[in-house]
Amino acid sequence: MQPKTRIVICTRCGGMKLGWNRRYITHWLWCRQGLRKSARVAGTVAVVATLALGFPEPSASVASVPTSSPSVRQVNVTPVTVEQATLQVERQIRSMEAFLELHQVSEENRGRLAESLVLSAKKHGLNPKLLASVMIVESRGNPFAISGQDAVGIMQIHLPTWGDTADRENINLLKIEDNVDFGARILKDYVSRFGLDGGVRRYNGYIPGEPTWEESSQRYVEKVQQVYGQEFSSVS
Repeated sequence: MQPKTRIVICTRCGGMKLGWNRRYITHWLWCRQGLRKSARVAGTVAVVATLALGFPEPSASVASVPTSSPSVRQVNVTPVTVEQATLQVERQIRSMEAFLELHQVSEENRGRLAESLVLSAKKHGLNPKLLASVMIVESRGNPFAISGQDAVGIMQIHLPTWGDTADRENINLLKIEDNVDFGARILKDYVSRFGLDGGVRRYNGYIPGEPTWEESSQRYVEKVQQVYGQEFSSVS
C-alpha cells in the first residue's frame, strides 16, 4: 500500500511545502518574479543554440564527389543561423499561445506554458500540439492541480508511480517547466513503446485487458483527439 501523500499549500504563492515535494520545492522559486523570468530566458537561449548548431555541414565525402558523376546530385545546404532558429521558435511559441487561448487556458501562465510546451516537445521529439492537448485534458494549465489519484501539476504526474523519480532527480513538480518536461519525457517513452494511441492510453494509466480501464482509456484518447482537432494518424 502506498503511503498517503501529505500536502500543505502555501497561501501566498501556492507552493507545496510538505509531502513528496518537501526537499526540493522552495518558496523563493515561486515568489520572486525575477527568477521566473530568468529561467524562461535561459531555457529559450539553450534550445535556440541547440537548434542552430544541430544542422551539420555537408561532409567531406559528399563535397569531394566529382560533379561529373551521373549518380550524384549536388545539394546546396544553407546553414541555419541563430537568428533564424530564434525566429522559428518564437513563431511556434506564438502559435502555441493561440492554441492555448482557443482552449481557454488561463492567460496568467499562458506565455510561460506555451514556451515550456514547445521547448520540451522539441527536446523529447514530440509534436507540441499533442503534448499541449494532453496537458489541456489533464489540468487545463493549472500548475497547482492535484487529483484524487495523487497526480500533481500541469501534466498530472502520478506520485505513486513517478514520485520517487522526481525526488531523486530534484524535479519540482509544481514548477511549470519541470512538470511539463517530465510529462513530455513520460509521454515520449510510452509513445515510443506503444505507438501514439497506445502511448496516450498509458499516460492515462491504461491497464490492458481490464474492461473498466479499456473504456476509461478510450474516453481519454477521444478527449485528447477532440482537443488536438484531428485523428492521431495525422500527428507528425
